[in-house]
Amino acid sequence: MNGSMDSSEDFRETLAFTIAETVLIGTVSIFGFGCNSFSFLVLIRHKAFKNSFGYLTAYEAFSNACVLLIFILWATPWTYLDIPVELHRLNTLLGQLSLLFVESSFHCCLLITVNRFIAVMYPGFYRSMFSERVTPILLLVISMISILYCCVYFIDGCNFYYDHQYSVWTFGTEPCSQMMSFYVDMCYNVFLFVIICCVDVVVFVKLRAATKKMMATSGIQGQSDNKSRHRRETRLFMQSFMVSTSYSFMILCFHLIARNTTGFSLFLCTTFVWGFSHSVGGLILIYFNPEIQRRLVDIRNFGKFLKDPVTVIAVRPTTTAMSASQK
Repeated sequence: MNGSMDSSEDFRETLAFTIAETVLIGTVSIFGFGCNSFSFLVLIRHKAFKNSFGYLTAYEAFSNACVLLIFILWATPWTYLDIPVELHRLNTLLGQLSLLFVESSFHCCLLITVNRFIAVMYPGFYRSMFSERVTPILLLVISMISILYCCVYFIDGCNFYYDHQYSVWTFGTEPCSQMMSFYVDMCYNVFLFVIICCVDVVVFVKLRAATKKMMATSGIQGQSDNKSRHRRETRLFMQSFMVSTSYSFMILCFHLIARNTTGFSLFLCTTFVWGFSHSVGGLILIYFNPEIQRRLVDIRNFGKFLKDPVTVIAVRPTTTAMSASQK
């Protein structure tokens, strides 16, 4: 009798955790998908973002939205339901596709960091290094590297899929899967973000020194343009820095902290923090870009904005966050 009661209690507890996991990942993914999709549409239509930084940021938002769409359509329902055997192959393919978009986000993050580094450290070379001709090439390089990264998972025995039992995205137990998990996914991405962090530190030191210099010369005339540019560069740096920090935290949780967790904590350190980091990326874009905020406030005219952004913007020409010549 006691054994039956214990089993019933365990079942209810397991069901409660499963429902909580489903609600958490579903809510976070839907919210993040909305933030990133909205930001992406504004970024590709607004004239203020017709520049290298804008296009790279738009690609990052698009990649985030694609990851979260997979979470919504696949991870959320199969957290609660068992994955049928006939869908196991699709499960693996979607796992590989999610890695493709994740790496696209990471590579965009790297290039955006380099973009800010050049803008702050070598502003005279910025236009030539991130010109209209160079930017499409950079976007193509990001896509090709991400595709090549994803292709290695099509090798037999190299699997990445969603595990219903533990509610986590995980690598297979095969030797190839474990090798890819350590050397390709963890080591490569850790190396990527070590570079990003080092560059961010250099940019931060430069911006801090510039801030002190401007405070010392605050009484000198003709400093308004430099101060305006400095504030803009600081804002864009903080946007890039916070996004890279959220990704770094996700990698730390997924590959290190999760190794010492089980049950609900394992879910939080893997699936949840993965979806959360991409969702936060979209929220950061909205927070640091006034024009995205204005389109969000004026959501009723968003359809008109997508069809004819020039007409909508012309109503309030002084609200442009930044011009192409300023970046």
